[in-house]
Amino acid sequence: MRAALLTLLCLVASLPARAEIALAPLRQVITEEARTVTYRLSNPSRRIVEGRVSWIDMVATETGYAPASAEDRSRISAAPYLTVWPAFFKLEPGASATITVAARGTIPNGERRSHLLIETGAARTPLRRAGGLELDIGLGVSTPVVLRGGEGDARARIGDTRLLRDRGGLLELSTTVMPDGDFSAYGRLIVRLTSQDGDVIDLASLDNAAAWNDAERRRFSLPLGVNYLPPGVLEIVYAGRAEFDGRVFARRSFEVAPPK
Repeated sequence: MRAALLTLLCLVASLPARAEIALAPLRQVITEEARTVTYRLSNPSRRIVEGRVSWIDMVATETGYAPASAEDRSRISAAPYLTVWPAFFKLEPGASATITVAARGTIPNGERRSHLLIETGAARTPLRRAGGLELDIGLGVSTPVVLRGGEGDARARIGDTRLLRDRGGLLELSTTVMPDGDFSAYGRLIVRLTSQDGDVIDLASLDNAAAWNDAERRRFSLPLGVNYLPPGVLEIVYAGRAEFDGRVFARRSFEVAPPK
């Protein structure tokens, strides 16, 4: 039941008085040097929002996440080494609050991860004004908290890559990123084309691309928004973000031949 809340924000977008919560940043990393981190929780809706803060453990898969088994939790869960407060909150419309997460005790060597889970109570929302149909809608959002201890490095490789077409016939690039270090990698995927004339065109980019160590590979799709590629060199760059800002984890290039 709780796994279904994975990065889920349930709302009825067409209604003017909808219930929402917003949580930032997208992820946090806790180390011996930075044992405490904070999140900003805000309520942009027109109703009072009450909820609770807890943990949920999920394993990374090639295309997303899956509920963690007991064996998975013993191997990857960061929650036993963390404390979070407040455990409950109440936000007036437009208000915000700070959620604090801190390490407790000794941080184990290696990397562990749990997802901070924000859940709110259901709100009765009319779906059809004429018919009077109403539905109780709860909402939740989760964000990863990474716990790192000891010495280590993050590395990654770009694996299986292919060009596909979406339903509208436009090209999209499907690629995999494979973690290859002690710690997980995190960054932005960039797709650019260097034409035969030397012009460089940035075709697409994707932020928040995490290569978690508990997944052999992560697959990402980047819409290119074009029907064809001119001859030249297509390059994929996996560039570090956040604590890895300024670092390039991997590059991979492909020749684009002229049409026959």
